[in-house]
Amino acid sequence: MTTQFWFLIIAMVMASFGATDRAEAQIMTPSLSLFYMQTSSKTQIPETADVHDSTRSTTIYNFVNLGVCYNIGGFCLGLKYLQGQVTSNVSAPGQKTSSTVLFHGPGITAGYSGSEGVVAHATLLLAAKKDIPSESKTYSARTAYMLELGYGFKVGTARIGPLLSLYQFNYDKRDINGKSSSLSPQEEDHFILPQLGFWLDI
Repeated sequence: MTTQFWFLIIAMVMASFGATDRAEAQIMTPSLSLFYMQTSSKTQIPETADVHDSTRSTTIYNFVNLGVCYNIGGFCLGLKYLQGQVTSNVSAPGQKTSSTVLFHGPGITAGYSGSEGVVAHATLLLAAKKDIPSESKTYSARTAYMLELGYGFKVGTARIGPLLSLYQFNYDKRDINGKSSSLSPQEEDHFILPQLGFWLDI
């Protein structure tokens, strides 16, 4: 089934919630979670006497998760979109290399989101992919999901707080310069990221 089909289904379900008794607490909650981290390392080159000869490596992680949830009495059903980027830079005497890996995909979210306190979401990503532009490679995920657990502190109509996220990608296809092939065994990526979460109850 296509991504468009699942988005149509989720839209119909959310619309049906809108027809329920208005006495129930109904909230539309846009959300945003962010993660940024930079790691660095330095390795001395032993073959040279010059103490300045070394290899420096830097990796930058940047993940953004944008979503919206229809909340009825704490039960949350909605949509999310994940965009992640991991950039690696290596600098050695006479040369510099850089590579970027992109992770992205839309998803359907279900879980719990109280007006203040615990947030627990599970998201099934649909048509998630990993792109390596410098190598003209695209990996298609057979399964991909996100698990999120956090706590939102109330600030007016907004909530802000820590969020711990698990991202899991399992790939079964790889495309190189337009030529597709199956992966056997399958490949995977996973991340456990402490993030900063924002929720707005409207």
